[in-house]
Amino acid sequence: MEEVPLLARLQEKYSRTATIVGISIDTDMDLVDRTVTDKKMTWPILGDERGFDAPIPTAYHVQGTPDIFVLDAEGRIFKYMTTAKDIEAALQALAQR
Repeated sequence: MEEVPLLARLQEKYSRTATIVGISIDTDMDLVDRTVTDKKMTWPILGDERGFDAPIPTAYHVQGTPDIFVLDAEGRIFKYMTTAKDIEAALQALAQR
């Protein structure tokens, strides 16, 4: 959760180039909804209360949190990382494509 302010700033700055998407592995979507509201997350969060066994974490091979995917304008994975600290460099590279 410590990276939420950074992700919010980057979502705003690069919204025309890329999209930040959260993949929840939580089994309580009410908790996810409260967290999204409390932390003022402005990007989509995908989840369905089945944890790591749900179709989305399975399809993206989510191993833990955070797993971060930078998607291009066509929805393709441009970059995968496990911390948001290096995400701006990936977004800058994507913006220059």
